[in-house]
Amino acid sequence: MSNFDLHAISIKDITQTRLLTCLPNETMHDAAVKMVERNCSAILIAVDDEIIGIWTERDVLKFDFSSPDARSTPVSEGMSSPVICVNENASLEEVSLKFKKDGVRHYVVIDDHGKQRGIISQTDVIKKHNFEFFLVLKTAGSVLKPIPPMIQSTQNMAQASKLMHSSHSDAIRVEFPDESVGILTERDVVKALASLMLNPIVADHASSDLVTVNEHESLYHAKKIMLLNGFRHLGVSDNKDNLIGIINLTDILAGFRSTYVEELKESLAHRDVLLRDSLKSLGLAKKIIDNTQEGVITTDKYVVIQTCNAGFTKITGYTEEEVIGKTPGIISSGRHDKNFYYAMWEKINKYGFWQGEIWNRRKNGEVYPELLTITEIRDDETNEISNYAAIFSDISQLKSDEEEIKRLAFYDPLTELPNRRLLNDRLAQELAITGRSGKNGALLFIDLDHFKNINETLGHSAGDRVLVEVAYRLKLRVRDCDTVARISSDEFVVILTELNEQIGLACNEARYIAEKLQQTICQVYSVMNHKLYISSSIGIAMFSENSDIPPDDLLKQAGTAMYRAKESGRNMLQFFQDSMQEAAMERMLIEKELRQALDENQLSLYYQPQVDYHGTLMGAEALIRWNHPKKGFIPPDKFIPIAEECGLIQAVGAWVLEQSFIHLRQWDRLQVHLPHLAINISPRQFYHDDFMGILGRLVKQYQISPSRIMLEFTEGLLMNDVDVAIDKIKQLKKLGYTFSIDDFGTGYSSLSYLKHLPVDQLKIDKSFVEDITKNEDDAVFVGTIIAIARHMNLGVVAEGVESKMELEFLKQNGCLCYQGYYFSKPLPEDQFFEHWLRKAKQQFN
Repeated sequence: MSNFDLHAISIKDITQTRLLTCLPNETMHDAAVKMVERNCSAILIAVDDEIIGIWTERDVLKFDFSSPDARSTPVSEGMSSPVICVNENASLEEVSLKFKKDGVRHYVVIDDHGKQRGIISQTDVIKKHNFEFFLVLKTAGSVLKPIPPMIQSTQNMAQASKLMHSSHSDAIRVEFPDESVGILTERDVVKALASLMLNPIVADHASSDLVTVNEHESLYHAKKIMLLNGFRHLGVSDNKDNLIGIINLTDILAGFRSTYVEELKESLAHRDVLLRDSLKSLGLAKKIIDNTQEGVITTDKYVVIQTCNAGFTKITGYTEEEVIGKTPGIISSGRHDKNFYYAMWEKINKYGFWQGEIWNRRKNGEVYPELLTITEIRDDETNEISNYAAIFSDISQLKSDEEEIKRLAFYDPLTELPNRRLLNDRLAQELAITGRSGKNGALLFIDLDHFKNINETLGHSAGDRVLVEVAYRLKLRVRDCDTVARISSDEFVVILTELNEQIGLACNEARYIAEKLQQTICQVYSVMNHKLYISSSIGIAMFSENSDIPPDDLLKQAGTAMYRAKESGRNMLQFFQDSMQEAAMERMLIEKELRQALDENQLSLYYQPQVDYHGTLMGAEALIRWNHPKKGFIPPDKFIPIAEECGLIQAVGAWVLEQSFIHLRQWDRLQVHLPHLAINISPRQFYHDDFMGILGRLVKQYQISPSRIMLEFTEGLLMNDVDVAIDKIKQLKKLGYTFSIDDFGTGYSSLSYLKHLPVDQLKIDKSFVEDITKNEDDAVFVGTIIAIARHMNLGVVAEGVESKMELEFLKQNGCLCYQGYYFSKPLPEDQFFEHWLRKAKQQFN
């Protein structure tokens, strides 16, 4: 906590210079994606580096979620223009008042020449305000506004945004089916716009748990909860735990601006009057001053103490008799030098008062921090200084809270290890030291194998106990010069320093320590009457005097090596190599370009016919293809796994479904009827809450019977939760959909679950079909699959049929449906229509 002179603080130092911008013709969807990625509340619209407008979270509320074309609307149509500017030399106090006057949340900051320097938000001002002392005295209930409206979690986002906009609320309450109350904020609406779902429901983006404080809790306590947890909203409840309102950081600033500054000025003016009157009526003034909890002393113009109140005695331990006639130096701590006091008196002589923080000493010798205001008092007739008044309060508890906040900011609260923020600081220091000493160092990235299973089977409490024990073991095994940190759930990082100057020997040392740590982690854990065994995968990145690498990049290298260790079988060690980085960069590039491919229509659907022995068309399978404008054809087995990992598979899968239904509808209008279309479904897509809703919308929109759609999935889909999968398949089958297990025999094939699965078809993987005429084992295996399918009344499709011999073998063994190059390769939609559907038109009719 620093000096309270807000006029001396300009906004220049807290201006955000790293601006988030977009072009006027960029879509609202693209702008929302950028805001979500940067966690920003506004985006600036710029042309040739000139800011012409701003689009904020409040503007997003005008977005029409119910319109399928709204996402492509240019952001310039919703922006506010022109943007209000403020000079960089304006004080924090001036900008705070200006926010309240203008009713906006952002200003563009300019210099004296009108050049744009950055942006500042209300939140920036609130975080810089240091009037915690006053916030302790004000309650959360004192800044309450009318309770915001309520919406059901099952309603759609279009209804929610309209309600927020019409009620002028930046957050609304959300009621869930279990009658719990959550919250939906403007930022959640932005995230909904950034997603690819058309008019999602409120539950997809609302927070189900609304954190609350009692209306009698202080604003300081409420602000601390918000800043520690990254919240911008907090519920306020009464003594019966009834929700009576929602406050945000802006309300705290408004509460402070409307009360504290004015009350402080009025209080100081009132006390000046009382202190001046005290020269005429000391008895009355003493009664008034003694009723305050703050310490108050008055001195003569020579700074000799004349009076003190009971608050002074309570804080310092000195009685009135012990201090009258002495100077305030009696409570001096000795922590401040002459320059400090010189500057203090210089300001008193210039402005007539001084406010700030100072360390003083109690009678028992204890040093404590206090918040002090010194005011000069002038004679009414001569205008000469006659007295000084000092008012102060003990802020020890606030200081203690500040230290606790710092601890929470830099240390993991569960294990008390340094967190990612402190790790980055220490790693930067070690990189600098290593560069000077010539020594080598290493960064170990440790991930616990299958830790998720502990949380899912024994609960998070058991998982937390394991994490605490792992942290304890790691600290015991490393040297005093090393650092152990926890950066996420089950990920730990160790900085090894002072390794050998020769890189080969340093690598051996790092490997030796990493192996010891692995052995330590692998020892048995006794948790809740269970004996647990945990292995770990460790990635190692070396650094030396020649390593000119930022801490974040070094951490990425160690992480990349760790993931390679997992891919190698877990409980392994891997040193980082450049080839790993190249592979990781290639994956990142594919992910980025795949997002562009979705937006720029680079994807297309091919269709491969499914036929009987005579080549008569029985159906087809839809297959996604990506024709990159520069790289050409990119195989699905290269980009589909990446889409699965990064979460894009939901959008890709939705695109495949939509295109499939569009083509079926087009063919129907041309009076060419394809009776059966197989579409591949990924596990993430299948388990998504909106999967059945998407199918329902497509069936209704394109008037396609579900009986014509066969949904294909691999056996891996069943590994997440067999019971849930079976239940969902049954629900869809009631609607008419059919199901096929793709690549049967390559995954977790088990008759125990196959007999319970309500599927309609098995697809024999082409890796078995291609060798049935060469490999006796494959021939027996394929024959067995066909026999099992026929016994269970399931259809069978053989993939990858490429020769007459393979076809004859499959027919003789009872397989009646085929797919492969022997009949046709996958074809673009227009070629499939011409080569197969037109020929089959007479048959289908």
